[in-house]
Amino acid sequence: MAGDYTEVFERFGLPPQESIYPYAPVFTGRIDGLRVAVKRTHDAEAMRRWVRRLKELGLPVVTPVAGPYEIGDDRWVAYPWVEGRGYDGSARDVAAAGELLGRLHAAGTEEGLKDFEWPDHDAESVQGDIDGLAPYTSRFDGPLREFMTTTLPAIRDARLPVAEVSMDFKAVNLVYTAEGPVLVDPDNGERAPRLLDLALAALLFHNDLDGEPARVFTAAEWAVFRDAYLRHVELTGEERELWPTALLYMMLEWGVWTAINGEWHLDRHAHFLRDLLAVDLERYPL
Repeated sequence: MAGDYTEVFERFGLPPQESIYPYAPVFTGRIDGLRVAVKRTHDAEAMRRWVRRLKELGLPVVTPVAGPYEIGDDRWVAYPWVEGRGYDGSARDVAAAGELLGRLHAAGTEEGLKDFEWPDHDAESVQGDIDGLAPYTSRFDGPLREFMTTTLPAIRDARLPVAEVSMDFKAVNLVYTAEGPVLVDPDNGERAPRLLDLALAALLFHNDLDGEPARVFTAAEWAVFRDAYLRHVELTGEERELWPTALLYMMLEWGVWTAINGEWHLDRHAHFLRDLLAVDLERYPL
């Protein structure tokens, strides 16, 4: 990954190196003998309070061992390196992930993380999304044109229950240990409607994997994930009623962005993106 990270290496005492992650700069090394992963973070002080609160509640999430440090225009933090394995696509791993997301949402919220900002769209940006999808599909043209008048206000104005959520809960951000999965990338955390975080996981849990499965959740996988999640969270009647709208919202917002900006030149990612754009959202009932 291009960029001059000399100051980052010097501040954390790391040897110069290439990023171990293709989509953002992530570097490894040792601090006081402990292997760490060094990466950028958002809202650093609030993020540190959040993950430490989760740790105190017994939730498996990485907490900083150094930083945050302001370097250039960014804040950087060192997390302990978690020894374990990647997601293997089994029902056991799917259930463990759903269980963890449920526990994270059940932890609720405290004042700290920034509030979710509803994206500001206009006719031009919506048309840009339609044009961006044109090489791949036109099935979302109608829903995108109705996005600002129908889908967005239905979710935004509902005042759904919020929690401090990762807003990036997917397989590549989990490391599986003997005790279960650990969330190793909490840095997109926000105080947001938990229903949106659940919908994002339903659609994009398999995004960015280097291996299989190169597709979205099947109906059976979703049922396993959902049931594990619901062992920890009791959704309200309004959340259940708005679930199809939340799925559509996240598809039009995050799913469309992912497809337009996806790495279609890589076979594995192209398979995933094609499956995402073809998915029937009714596959994921509550």
